[in-house]
Amino acid sequence: MTARRPKDDEEHWRALMALAHGRGRSIAEVIESITGEAPSEETVEAVRNHLSMAQETGEAVDIAKVVQSVNALQSKWA
Repeated sequence: MTARRPKDDEEHWRALMALAHGRGRSIAEVIESITGEAPSEETVEAVRNHLSMAQETGEAVDIAKVVQSVNALQSKWA
């Protein structure tokens, strides 16, 4: 599962319409669908920060890899 900035205005509006019709999911819901368990607030915040940085640089983000990386790092420090 990847996330990226909309390519153009049309794609941006389609995304906004999908959200307005209840088809959007929270970051926590996406993480839970990847891992099968409810994420901690720290995990949600780490993924949110990574998505924000990627949005600034225009990069696409593989959310599953980010979640795996965050979980591995948290396991090391636990």
